[in-house]
Amino acid sequence: MGLIIASLFVPYAVIVGILLYSLNTFYSEYNRIGDNIVIANKYNVEFKEDMDAVMYQMVIRAISKDAVEEKLGMKGPDALIYEAQNDFTSLKSTSYSRQASDTAGSILNLLNTLGDRVDDINLTVKQSGYYDENMLSLDTNIRIITQLIQERISEYNYYEAESLAQIRKDLSARVDFIIRLTIFLFIVVTVVSLTLAYSVSRSISSSVEELRRLAEEYGMGNFDARAYDFGDVEFSVLNETFNSMASQTQELIENVRQAEIGARDLELKLLQAQINPHFLYNTLDNIIWLVEADRKEDAENIVTYLSQFFRTTLSGGRDFITLKEEFNHIKAYLRIQEFRYRDILSFELKLPEELSGYLIIKMALQPIVENALYHGIKYKRSMGKITVCASDAGDNISIVVTDDGIGMEADELSDLRIAVSEGHPNPDDSGFGMANVSERLRMNYGESYGLFVESEYGAGTTVEILIPKRATTRL
Repeated sequence: MGLIIASLFVPYAVIVGILLYSLNTFYSEYNRIGDNIVIANKYNVEFKEDMDAVMYQMVIRAISKDAVEEKLGMKGPDALIYEAQNDFTSLKSTSYSRQASDTAGSILNLLNTLGDRVDDINLTVKQSGYYDENMLSLDTNIRIITQLIQERISEYNYYEAESLAQIRKDLSARVDFIIRLTIFLFIVVTVVSLTLAYSVSRSISSSVEELRRLAEEYGMGNFDARAYDFGDVEFSVLNETFNSMASQTQELIENVRQAEIGARDLELKLLQAQINPHFLYNTLDNIIWLVEADRKEDAENIVTYLSQFFRTTLSGGRDFITLKEEFNHIKAYLRIQEFRYRDILSFELKLPEELSGYLIIKMALQPIVENALYHGIKYKRSMGKITVCASDAGDNISIVVTDDGIGMEADELSDLRIAVSEGHPNPDDSGFGMANVSERLRMNYGESYGLFVESEYGAGTTVEILIPKRATTRL
């Protein structure tokens, strides 16, 4: 019986070794990409805010960059840039994909340019007559460059998230191969074991037959198959080995399946994390301005809207929220923007009560509305209107976002449609938010759902979001 046990153990050890090697490779790549995204996200959240704040203080207080830490207790701009350069130099060399590495290089170039602009302001910050010029440079250079850096960081995270998807795909193919190999080897081992067992003693043929039947059942996909009638001592050992192998193989396959599910869940959340409210800093500036102007009621209102906006953004960790919550999210966003664009922006939201309880992916509409404002209404340079209307479409729900802004030329519309259909932004980063939303819709609902864009230059743009009806508790 020792030969039978050996014939089972060696292939089993090979299979376990292959599985462990695959899992170790996957987790190493997974952790490397995860660490890169964590580092990049730290700057996505903090860098622009810290840099804009310290440069603003330098200009208004006429403080040189070398005196910032001593007089204000804030980290100086050179230190902020140096830390970022060190981290993104590391990310450039450790990024999983070529696109992510190139994006890290682009961020390093922007950081170098930012350092030059900081030096320009530093040269004149203590000289009289340069205050207005420095404030203009702060708005047109520093804040724009930090905004570009933040957008490149989001792009970097996007490419690294794509790498996670590719790793998941490779792992899935590898697992399929291992499962087929496991079944093949197990059948072969079973046949050999049966032959050896039959040659040892015909008196135990019934035990051999039972083991063969279980092996065939396991080979057909029933991984719960177990041997319970052990018979004599030697076959008890063989059956125990069979059961142990079946249990551990089943556990390893389940671990791989859970790893795939975890990778997909992280991929979805990282894709969702790409969509960030870039208007936060302008909103905070508006609040400061309103308080300084003694318009406390307006300041309280905008703080309330901002709180509502981020409460929905977080949503207790939920990936899906009701249409009513999503429309309230859009309403809070547009109310905030009204304080800044009150001379050119009006809006209307239409959500039938009977549709308000259906579910939608969180933050599916905000990037579309943001695009309508910044690329439609804003460039019209006169009063414009954004309309968001939900309607029943049988088994689906249609949500149409319309603006009467500047619209798009035919080639620009074509590029945006390609970005939306492929789920990737254009090389110049246009359509990033809409491409992201389109990809999330397809991943959650299927290829038949997503965004549909129509636009005419000088007349405006219409975007339709089509989702299936998925009900929750009625409101």
